Amino acid sequence: MLEIVAGGLQTTVQDMGRQGGQCLGIPPSGAQDGFALRIANLLVGNSPGGPLIIRDDPGAAGLEITMAGLKLQAKTDLLVAATGADMGATLDGVPVPRWQAFMLRQGQLLAFGMATSGARAYLAVHGGIDVPLYLGSRATHVRGRFGGFNGRALQAGDILPIGQIRADSDTLAGRQLRPELVPSYGGAQEVRVVRGPEAHLFDGASETAFYATAWQLNPKSDRTGMRFIGPELGFRPGRPRYLIEEAGADPSNIVIDPGAPVGTIQVPSGVEPIVLGVDAPSVGGYARIGIVISTDMSIIGQIQPLQHAAFVQISHDDSVAALKQQEALISESSVVS
Repeated sequence: MLEIVAGGLQTTVQDMGRQGGQCLGIPPSGAQDGFALRIANLLVGNSPGGPLIIRDDPGAAGLEITMAGLKLQAKTDLLVAATGADMGATLDGVPVPRWQAFMLRQGQLLAFGMATSGARAYLAVHGGIDVPLYLGSRATHVRGRFGGFNGRALQAGDILPIGQIRADSDTLAGRQLRPELVPSYGGAQEVRVVRGPEAHLFDGASETAFYATAWQLNPKSDRTGMRFIGPELGFRPGRPRYLIEEAGADPSNIVIDPGAPVGTIQVPSGVEPIVLGVDAPSVGGYARIGIVISTDMSIIGQIQPLQHAAFVQISHDDSVAALKQQEALISESSVVS
């Protein structure tokens, strides 16, 4: 078991999310940076689960630590791995490596400081965090108050159960992600997108500006939506009368919203594009200028407030190739001992 000594800014139990609920208005939830959580699980011998868009196996549940502050203590010897953001994690005051499995011995204190690079760290535990399944997943949706540990962020005094532990789990200590595969979260980030269904509603200069701008993440962002600060985007003139009657005069409003998958970029009134996250609703109602490809939602999840990011348009074929490339990395070939 693990005891939470301090919950930090927001720490939740997450796996790769629940499948099949968006048609009912139930967000998938799960890790904002699925790559980091899946690698952490791989390092400690857990199931890493499937990618963001294919959740036949949500994988083992771990902890998503947002920006700072988690402290926890082991109630028994556990094999763990910390990945994602650099929060200067220490074990009884001694720095511990990221992207590497290590033993957390009974009574030891594992503490995470303020993120210096990236926004979310992940902690996987051999055996997984053994909270109850809810709609096929252990992921927490805080606003919905379901999943995870009592449907909420973790607090001091919480005791987390751990799943079945193999007798030889300590032999996995020292396993690490190949150094050349460790992501870099510093500086301006590039996020790949495919053109959105309503991109044609924006005027040509604004669509060009969308891809040419170094956007800044608005601090008023969360797992539901990541808002980006930059120039106002304009729309083509001549909004049809039926659209005005059905959806109003705001040119960003659309009459029929067939759905907004994770990664959809909406631009309400042309101001501050919003990238819908893993806790977002399944419809939005605003013009969708682009959709972040599933692999790059991990990049979105690691952008700090006021950090810059640029959107880069790619083809659907290239997005599929990127997914295949990332899936090839979630394997033992990416691990060294």
